[in-house]
Amino acid sequence: MLKTILITGAIGMVVGFAGTLLTLFGGGSVREEYLEFAVALLLFLVMLFGAYWSVVSQSGSREGTQPKKKR
Repeated sequence: MLKTILITGAIGMVVGFAGTLLTLFGGGSVREEYLEFAVALLLFLVMLFGAYWSVVSQSGSREGTQPKKKR
């Protein structure tokens, strides 16, 4: 679980930082607006994938932790 959070967080930070730089230092042309939108969409997809992956990887780890039956 921690590995998934670290990977998703690192990708999200890089994409978010790139979007911030484009917003602050962009010239305001239509081309750069499309690029900013693509970066925001990529960040959204990374968050969706990270949430999905954390659910999938977490459900697989629960199978081996069955409680023992008491006599």
